[in-house]
Amino acid sequence: MSDAEKLKFLAKLADMYYEGNMTQSEIANHFSTTRFKISKLLQEARDRNVVEIIINQPNERSTEIEDLLMKHFKLTHAIVLNNHTMSHDETIHYLGKLGAEYIDSIITENSIVGILWGKTIFNVIKHLHPKNKKSITAVQVLGAAAKDNPLIDSHELIRNFANAYGGRYKYLYAPLYIDNDYVRTALLQEPVINDTLFLASKCDVILTGIGTIDAVFASTLWSNYLVENKNFYINSKKSVGCIYARLFDINGEEVDIDINKKIIGTDLSAIRQAKYTIGVASGKYKAESILGALRGKYINVLISDASTASKVLALADIDID
Repeated sequence: MSDAEKLKFLAKLADMYYEGNMTQSEIANHFSTTRFKISKLLQEARDRNVVEIIINQPNERSTEIEDLLMKHFKLTHAIVLNNHTMSHDETIHYLGKLGAEYIDSIITENSIVGILWGKTIFNVIKHLHPKNKKSITAVQVLGAAAKDNPLIDSHELIRNFANAYGGRYKYLYAPLYIDNDYVRTALLQEPVINDTLFLASKCDVILTGIGTIDAVFASTLWSNYLVENKNFYINSKKSVGCIYARLFDINGEEVDIDINKKIIGTDLSAIRQAKYTIGVASGKYKAESILGALRGKYINVLISDASTASKVLALADIDID
């Protein structure tokens, strides 16, 4: 039996045991072997990650931190996971669940949802299991980020979000940045592009991550392009974060650099008109980025964890009682 065949066999055993609710003795009888042998094979399935067991504990939230964030930054909502006893992987898992639950609570019939990109957004969308289908539309609000991992890029996330609700989706067939001003202006006037951007300007929900300035270079395509093109020089001393492909400083002001003027996508004024602009971010290293995003009113809902949010509050000189 080849390794691929062995993995397929282990998956079949695991399906019989975990999904089919068969006992180990019943499986052993089915394959004319011993229960001890089946037990060893099931353990091997776990050891080789054919089976992943996740214990869904109650999602505890840090309501005190949520209240402080909403009060000081005038947020519509703050969702903060109490992760003080959790590992990094557990934090990401449960943060995704909380994010999915929150989004499902605000989605209505005919909602227009703008989707960005990134691992945190991927993690939220994969936890979406709505009980009721809704005729939503998921739309791409910025040009293609060209992520190295297509699973976390806009196109895949938009499609998965729409499929979760049985809704529709619409792509923006354009790159994220165009250096030539004439070409960019002409492209924005093309009917296919213009129609998508018009729909994106009507979003009532926008879901985004919050990145450090390194996020600009997260795609090999854009990293190579930006490094080679001196017009895209980034002053890292002023920039602390990136959201909607725009760099901003610690006070939330857009940094005056060319890259912020070369974007293909919905403008900030339209984004800020959305009823819910949801930022999902985790990690103390993102604290400055999150603080800048909050001060700049780029989001009105923050979904994060207690460790990260506490660092944000500390940077803002806000005491937690």
